[in-house]
Amino acid sequence: QTYAPKLILLDITDISCIRDVAKEILNCYGCVDILINNASMKVKGAVQSISLELDKKIMDANYFGPITLTKAILPNMISRRTGQIVLINSIQGKIGIPFRAA
Repeated sequence: QTYAPKLILLDITDISCIRDVAKEILNCYGCVDILINNASMKVKGAVQSISLELDKKIMDANYFGPITLTKAILPNMISRRTGQIVLINSIQGKIGIPFRAA
């Protein structure tokens, strides 16, 4: 079965709305076959000049947002015994790059 695309806006750093968006998607389509987490945020600057607020926003976009979305979709995948989750991010998680501490 083919479904018409539906545009759903999501600010992945707004953790409080992610579960509602996931619920909207599941209510509309019934399931998610493939979840591709492809959001990330980076900032360049000296670690002492980056605010803790910006560090938190980066962590929300790069970690807490995708994990919250995954946890909201995963129970449906488990109950159907099918589905795939893909995380696309940056090599910067494995190597240190100057002025990219966050």
